[in-house]
Formats: sequence, structure tokens, C-alpha cells
Amino acid sequence: MGFEYKLKAKLTEKQTAEIQDLLESSDLFEKKYEYANQLFRDFRHAENTGQLPNISIIFENDGIYICQYGSSYVWTDLDALKIYLEKEQIAYEIIDNQD
Repeated sequence: MGFEYKLKAKLTEKQTAEIQDLLESSDLFEKKYEYANQLFRDFRHAENTGQLPNISIIFENDGIYICQYGSSYVWTDLDALKIYLEKEQIAYEIIDNQD
């Protein structure tokens, strides 16, 4: 069980593709796979040899779902994503599914 968040945002197809490329170029990117008709992207620190990754991300119609397994802070290891959103001036709302 991790800490679940939703970055609710209206992203264009171009922005979605750029964010996906940005995330997949990260040293932490492990794999992407389909499960239950959703495409997951997993990120893992080298020292993490457990069953769960550090982060799982799913792109959805209304934003980006993020599950942080190792941290309760949504932006842990996602600085590049936060910088991209700010640089592109993309309005977003963080929905904390723990509330």
C-alpha cells in the first residue's frame, strides 16, 4: 500500500507525450506494463530489491495518478515533472487520496 495522489490537469496529447518521455528518460524508470486495462509506469531505486517499486504512475483522461510507495510526499523523485508543469504553466490540482 502506498500514498496515492492525483494530479488533476488538462493535458494536451503533446504535453502528455512530452511528460511520458521525460519520465521514461529518468534513471529510476524501471518498466511500463498493462494491468487491468491501464498502462503503468514503475520507477525504482537501485537499492530497492523488494516487490513494490518506489513509484507507480498512470496517465488518465483527467490527469496523472501517482502512487508513492516509499514516501508520503507527492514530488519525491518527481522534480522533473514538477518543473515541466511549472515551465509549461499547466494548472493542476493535487488530490490526496489519503484524506
